[in-house]
Amino acid sequence: MRWLAAHTWLIALVPLVVIILISGYVGKPLNLLKDTEVDYIDKDTVLAMRLQSNGQERAKTIRYEAEIEDGSKVLLYLQKDSLAMPQLGDILMVKTKVERGGRLGDFDYGLYLRRHGIIGSCWAYRRNWQVIGHEEDRSIRGYARRCQYRLHEQYKKMGVDGKELGILSALTLGYREELDKDVQRAFSASGAMHVLAVSGLHTGIVWGIVIWVLTLGGWRKPLYEERWKRWLLSTLIITILWGYAFITGLSPSVMRSALMLTFVECSFLFKQQTSRWNAILAAALMILIINPLSLWRVSFQLSFAAVLSIMLVGSKLQRKVVLRGKMWQYIGGLLIVSIAAQVGTMPLTLHYFGQMSNYFALTNLIVIPMAGVLLWLGFSTLAMSWCILGEWLGVATKWCTWVLREAVEWIERLPFSTTQISLSSESVAGLYCAIICGLLMLRGGKVHWWWLIGVVTSLVVILICELGLLC
Repeated sequence: MRWLAAHTWLIALVPLVVIILISGYVGKPLNLLKDTEVDYIDKDTVLAMRLQSNGQERAKTIRYEAEIEDGSKVLLYLQKDSLAMPQLGDILMVKTKVERGGRLGDFDYGLYLRRHGIIGSCWAYRRNWQVIGHEEDRSIRGYARRCQYRLHEQYKKMGVDGKELGILSALTLGYREELDKDVQRAFSASGAMHVLAVSGLHTGIVWGIVIWVLTLGGWRKPLYEERWKRWLLSTLIITILWGYAFITGLSPSVMRSALMLTFVECSFLFKQQTSRWNAILAAALMILIINPLSLWRVSFQLSFAAVLSIMLVGSKLQRKVVLRGKMWQYIGGLLIVSIAAQVGTMPLTLHYFGQMSNYFALTNLIVIPMAGVLLWLGFSTLAMSWCILGEWLGVATKWCTWVLREAVEWIERLPFSTTQISLSSESVAGLYCAIICGLLMLRGGKVHWWWLIGVVTSLVVILICELGLLC
């Protein structure tokens, strides 16, 4: 019992493993996903659909997430038209053909969609669809998306436009429908794409801002000594965190970080010491209980891989690297976190995106501080949008966003900015085994050479898998 008390994270780990196994089982036999079995697949038909997102502009089409009247979900691509395009909540009558989606090289697009509860995708000319009504989504996520869109429109009123509007809305609100394709390519090539996908980084910055404000810039310590002040402070912080998760559309990565920080605040509230492993395992467990197939979301996998790597690799590096001076400690901390996160997410990045940024450390030295500045400025602009100060802040926010974009595009243009490598799922597992064996080989400040066998074996397995796939 003493051993179990010292390793309470096992209480969350066991059910988490069970949920992951169930998720894996459900995700493979496709006939178990009953909601994706419909009789109109690959047939010309007329369907009534309600749009569940605002349109995301593509080269020749605009993409929507839509729900068919039988409850199935599809990706709907509508041909661009000079007339007004439909919006979130519109009900359309569409003549189209829903297709599963095939394989794109080694990537099974149809399987990817079905694991996200989407039965397929469809396309329609302008003359083949018509708006027949409007119905608001009354779910919590529906309210969150409408709030997200209204705040995005508020940025427009404050003078933010062009590419900067897409970047600012993605960075602060998680609204990516107006994100320019060239901007996405530049951020991806430079290793800054994580800044445009609202995640734990953004939630952590918001948490830090809230703590900074409530402690008067660090002048006063957090009010955890007196009981009523402790309850007031923690309740306020948790409310703000979940309010931020709400206006960003309740994405899985934000919910994960909000849950973790909620557990941390609750430990302060009840004056209980909690393990960081407890927080992350409990967050993963709750997300997978709500939706087991979240395990297959790229954002879920990258988010937890980054956090676990920072906790395992980053903590070891921080203990070994000792720097003097606040500025050098800050720079060193950013570099360590960047390297640790890159180690944990590199196999998944190579598998899903087929490329890796070679200047990720330089990129993070620039974009992470600027992300904090833009979160400050963005939310200050929204808070002051009722007066002239909001317009001034909007101008400042737009220029800071422009500086961020220019810096990212400059890094993208550097020689050898990316490495193009594509890994199979088997190679991803082998690369993670090599990383784990490498960490075990260097644990405790000593080199345990027998783990080198595991590293070499894993790398050989990767080589065999890739050569086998090439043949």
